[in-house]
Amino acid sequence: MNLTAIIAGIAILSILSIFSYIKLFRKPKKLQRIWTQIQAGDTRNSIRYLKTIIIKQGGSIDAHFLLAECYRREGNCQMAVVEYRFCLKIRKKPFLTTMKEIREGLIECYLRLNKEDEALSELLELSRIEPKNHLYLYEIAKIFYRKGNLEQAVTYFDKTIKVNPTHGASLGYLGMIMYHVNQIKEAVVYLTKAVKYDQTNYRAYYYLGRVYLDGRDFTRAITYFDAAQRSPDFRIRGYLQKGICYREMDEFENAVDEFKKAISSAAGKDQNLLLTAKYALAYLYEARGKLAEAIEQWEGIYRINAAFKDVAKKLEKYQDLRADDNMKDFLVSPLQVFEGICLDIVKHLGYDIVDIKHVKSSITKVIGAPRAATARSVKRHYAYIKIYRDAVGLGLNAVKTLLEEAKTLHCGKAFCISPASFRPEAVEFAMPRQIDLIGGDILSEILAEIRG
Repeated sequence: MNLTAIIAGIAILSILSIFSYIKLFRKPKKLQRIWTQIQAGDTRNSIRYLKTIIIKQGGSIDAHFLLAECYRREGNCQMAVVEYRFCLKIRKKPFLTTMKEIREGLIECYLRLNKEDEALSELLELSRIEPKNHLYLYEIAKIFYRKGNLEQAVTYFDKTIKVNPTHGASLGYLGMIMYHVNQIKEAVVYLTKAVKYDQTNYRAYYYLGRVYLDGRDFTRAITYFDAAQRSPDFRIRGYLQKGICYREMDEFENAVDEFKKAISSAAGKDQNLLLTAKYALAYLYEARGKLAEAIEQWEGIYRINAAFKDVAKKLEKYQDLRADDNMKDFLVSPLQVFEGICLDIVKHLGYDIVDIKHVKSSITKVIGAPRAATARSVKRHYAYIKIYRDAVGLGLNAVKTLLEEAKTLHCGKAFCISPASFRPEAVEFAMPRQIDLIGGDILSEILAEIRG
């Protein structure tokens, strides 16, 4: 072999060695430094360096991966998807990452862009490669759940807990699904396990509360709603459901308080929950005869969404009351103002107030003496006047109680005043007796006369 051939061979080997070094070692080391820079948060400069490298040296899978990571970290998921997909098309083994991590980045971007079908396709591919990876199974299940495919969702949540029996999130979802399909026993089992394995699973706490609310175990339900409210995602719903519990327990003030908290928390955040809470509060007020307060809530709902439930019909039903400012004042005035209204009504009936007691915020008892009887020799027949502020139709029991109270107080005459109409049996009972029933229509006339 001549010297020229030897020298030529050595030169070729040297060139190949240098090329291999640059290709296999130097270039990845440069990209490794950029990767470190990206992980430290410097994505802007990294993007500029990577674009220069790709233009000058060609786009390796690592360079495109790093560019995708920069875009993802900056929130530019659209561009990140382009780079991740380019990595998958290259079909070469990367030095700085794995194909698994590339797909995971791509999935994250798809989900941020609400491209769930594309994310599902990638997840199914990863699950095929790693069938025991419970995180992939869980994400697949959630996508099926959001798409409304409950059968597939349950299948993959089941697969998740078979791989990882203590996966609280999957147990919580299964409990929620079982609750909605009225499989209550199964729901309780899943939900109880969910909070056992994950004490921050607020979804499970919330649905346990729903289960016990439906079963009318209100005290236990409130306990679970309290636990769920530690999460902002369930705080408003927790207030709403606790309000329903207190309403069913006939704890009016507590129910009002919870509904008001729900309204305050939902304002500017969740319009549907805001309207639901206002409607629940209006329903509670209406049931208690507090029509002015109920109307206020219905009017608030109507301004936001006139088509919400039967709000328009409710407002039409109480149109007369909405237009009657005197009646509104009677219903909602502060106690000091209301007492003045009571004095005017009693005077209109021909009596002076001898004694007045506000038994509740909604009931006032008055003993009155006839104003016309001024001579000492004339026996003054006192009247017992019971005034209700809640617009609830009073029945026979209320009028019988009124008569007994009047007798106990040695009053020969009794008046019952209510902003609502009396029930027929109450009217029939009062007719032959010294009882005058003053319902909503007559009260409205009296208020118009004394207040103008």
